[in-house]
Amino acid sequence: MNGDKGSKQAAESPLKDKMNLPAAVIFDMDGTLVATTEGDFLAWQKLFLDFGRHLSYGEYFPLLGKKSIDVVKEGLGLDGDVAQQAMHKKMEYFEDIVKERGIVTMPNAEIFLQEIKDLGIPIALATSSRKMKMKLVMEESGLGKYFSVFVTGEEVTHGKPHPDIFLLAAKRLHVDPAQCLVLEDAVNGVAAAKAAGMKCIAITNTHDDAALAEADLVVNSFSELSVQSVKSCFS
Repeated sequence: MNGDKGSKQAAESPLKDKMNLPAAVIFDMDGTLVATTEGDFLAWQKLFLDFGRHLSYGEYFPLLGKKSIDVVKEGLGLDGDVAQQAMHKKMEYFEDIVKERGIVTMPNAEIFLQEIKDLGIPIALATSSRKMKMKLVMEESGLGKYFSVFVTGEEVTHGKPHPDIFLLAAKRLHVDPAQCLVLEDAVNGVAAAKAAGMKCIAITNTHDDAALAEADLVVNSFSELSVQSVKSCFS
């Protein structure tokens, strides 16, 4: 009798452990998983100078999380082939910076990714960056192995703060958006996640907690995250 009871408890415990967990986790890339914000800013600054404009960090800051094409259109007034050429040039500048400085993964980010993967939860990357940049960052950081789905800015009509990129990630994962958890660092990204009807954990890598208050949970680093804190978003 006791043996049967023990077997029943052992069989139920894995299911109990997975209660209140998301069906999928979607990560932003720049500023969330990797410390590329400074390199990205310097690349954009060089591009703006090519067109006779100085880009300050204060002007760049609100652009975080936006698609490259939107930055080129809104910031430089470019369109068509000229816009495409400008984005290609910006990518060249970014590649040069990466060659010089490398890609730094955020502290404990890979540990958290592994914890999610060990739970059997599918993981997607949804970045406003272009595919070329995403591939470069994944190769240099070695983080690509954790993701089953990749979505980049070119694949959606409307970038963050619109929900399109996260909804496409959920669609490719075959998961209800309401059962997804997003990890973000930018105001535009948090807004996009909430507009998609998803839970969101924001990390104060680039913004303070007040700016990210729309998120379900705000933490200062991946070291503050655990399975329990993930569950808290769905309980």
